[in-house]
This record gives sequence, C-alpha cells and structure tokens, in this order.
Amino acid sequence: MPPVIRQQTRTDAELQSLGFVQYERYKQIVMARRLPAIEAPKTIQTSWGDTLTAKLGYVICYTPGDVVHATLDEYEHWPVEPAIFRQTYHAWKDSDWHPTPTEAHLYNMGCRPCYKAATVWAKYLTNDVFIQGLEHPQPVRVEKGHVLAIGSQGEPYAMSIKSFRERYYDPEAPQDETQTGLRGMVSRLVNFLSGAKV
Repeated sequence: MPPVIRQQTRTDAELQSLGFVQYERYKQIVMARRLPAIEAPKTIQTSWGDTLTAKLGYVICYTPGDVVHATLDEYEHWPVEPAIFRQTYHAWKDSDWHPTPTEAHLYNMGCRPCYKAATVWAKYLTNDVFIQGLEHPQPVRVEKGHVLAIGSQGEPYAMSIKSFRERYYDPEAPQDETQTGLRGMVSRLVNFLSGAKV
C-alpha cells in the first residue's frame, strides 16, 4: 500500500511542489445545520462515493440543488468539523435573499444559509491514493479521476471532478463546462476582469 496522506501542516510552497493548485470558491449558498446528539455519530455516503462519519457537534452542509426531497439525507451533503466550519464558512447575510423552493425546504428542516469563503489547494488525481481525513476512521482509497483537496487545517479530502467544478473556479475546465449557468457567468466575469478575451 502506498503512503497514506493524513492531516499535516504544509506550506504553500510544499503544496505547490506536490502538484497542488490553489482554487477560488464560487460564492454559493450552502444550507447547514449542527448535527444533534440524537443523530450522532452519523454515517454519510457522499455523491462521489466516499463514506464519512460525522461526530457530535459536526456541521452538516447541504447543496440545495433544484429538486425538493422528502428527507435531508436525499440532498447532497457532507460533514464539516466545527472549528473548520467556523474558520471557512460565513453566514449568508444578503438582505435580498429570496430562498428557492429547495432552500426554503432545507430552512424549514433546521438548516441556515451560509457560504464557504475559503480557497482550497487541490489537484486532479492521475493515480489512486490513500487518505485518512478527519471523518475517516481508517485510511481509504481515492481512485484516480477524483480531486484531492487539502483543507485549511491540512486535512485531506476528496470529491468528484463534477462536484469540484460546481464549487471552485477552474480555468482549465473544458469550455462547455465553464460557459453555462452560474459557472459560466463567473468564468466570463473573471476573464473580463483579468482582461482576457471571452
């Protein structure tokens, strides 16, 4: 088994030398709630195939999406350690917020709107790796074709390329992915502001 990537403090220079790139996060609404004692610990199967364990006090974040689901578990969701949540997420304080049906449904189920403000160091995997993140009791294999990210406290985690590109601005993403929807608007704005031709 290759070496396991675990939580570790690394400098920006070290991350760059390991092939990581720093990516900006889109400002998007995430609905979040603190995991109550009655549900802890909670096993979460992510949409990208990872199995995570949320402990008491963790914050569970939900992507509202476009479809109202009957239960919270049917929404795409993931756990965030409380100190990391406080450090990297901010309350959504837009006074003009008009919740979509899915946001309103999650709000009525105890979630509150916020957004992740922090950038992330990440890289596309060309080989399988093993990681042991905060929510993994044992090392797990992350297959090539996924994205490996390093969080604000040096914690490794993985996600699908699709999920990554929905959350972070990737200038290397294929044009057909960057020119549609919110991602396209942000991409064109960034290009405009940087003086690039669209």
